[in-house]
Amino acid sequence: MSVFSKYITVAAMIICLGSAVCSAQQENKPKGEMDYDAAAAKQVEEFIDRYKLDDIQAFRIDTLLQHYVPIYNEELKKVRAAGASQVQSYQRVVDFWSDFFDTQYQSIFTEEQWKLYMKSPAGKEKKKRDKRLATAKE
Repeated sequence: MSVFSKYITVAAMIICLGSAVCSAQQENKPKGEMDYDAAAAKQVEEFIDRYKLDDIQAFRIDTLLQHYVPIYNEELKKVRAAGASQVQSYQRVVDFWSDFFDTQYQSIFTEEQWKLYMKSPAGKEKKKRDKRLATAKE
């Protein structure tokens, strides 16, 4: 598995809290291309179940994912197309977008929902990323 493939997998798990996004593909799309609408819908359903989102929260997260996940994936493709071979090149993109999504989730979630999120694998990953970014700034 190439470095790029590993980061796509890790990034999808960070952003979408699981492999649901990776498995959501349209039948008429080439293998490996994501169906962002289906992936967003699966993620929203997971968030509804896990965090008891109301309709407005679910709509906001669905809109967020449908709009920004394709942009995020395009950035990863650009890094790959530029011939990046260092893990740090991919890590910067993953960190930026993961932080972006976490910030958006925090603004959408209630305080209780955010506490639950921070106890999830994505929240634990956020804590690691925050430490890594703080260390990089020093």
